[in-house]
Order: sequence, then structure tokens, then C-alpha cells
Amino acid sequence: MGTSSGAWTLFTDGASNVKGSDLGIILKPPTSNRIRQSIKTPKLTNSEAEYEAMIAGLELAKSLKAEVIEAKCDSLLVVNQVNKTFEVREDRMQRYLDKLQVEAQSFEKVREKEVIDFIWDHIICRDSM
Repeated sequence: MGTSSGAWTLFTDGASNVKGSDLGIILKPPTSNRIRQSIKTPKLTNSEAEYEAMIAGLELAKSLKAEVIEAKCDSLLVVNQVNKTFEVREDRMQRYLDKLQVEAQSFEKVREKEVIDFIWDHIICRDSM
């Protein structure tokens, strides 16, 4: 795929149940078809699974040499912790947020409609995936 000057769109979703956790990633390059990835993990909380999905999605985008990422996440908690709207109260969630921010710094820009540092968009309707 190589480097592309357009924005790549990253959709992520994480879910957890008694059988384990699943991470869903859809990465849409500016000029080609969507890349879909599903990852099974040992048991995580729903919030951990959401963070893991976003981190894995950013790692995938980086490996494909994406430079500009528009991140879409359906987790209100993740989006608001990244945007500093919600306070991070647990150490493990702070570690996830720190790791996510390190991954995001690898890109020229992580963007949504408005860019301050980077803003993650909260997706309510999963049909857009």
C-alpha cells in the first residue's frame, strides 16, 4: 500500500464476554478497499478491549505507512479520556491512554472534523463501518 497523502479512516470496536474478548478493526485507505481485522484475546474488560482495538488499529495503520489517520471509536469512555473530557481514575486505564497517545504520535496527524492536538470521534451508529 505504501505511504499515502490522503487521510486513512480507522474504525475500531472492542467487546468482552465470558468466552474472552474480540477486537474489531476496519482501516480504510484513501484510495483502496477496506482492510478488516478481527483479533481474539484473553478476557479483558469492555473498556480494555476498546483501548486494545484502537491501539491495534493504529499499529496496523503505522505498519502500512499511513500518515494521516481519522480515528472513529464507539467507546464514549475512550473518546472522552483521549479528549480529556473524562478524568482517568484507574491506573490501568491511564496506562492504556498513555500507550494510545504514544501510538498516535507516530502519525503526521490524527484528525477529525476539528484538530486541536487530536480529537477522536465517538461513533454511535456502527452501520457506517
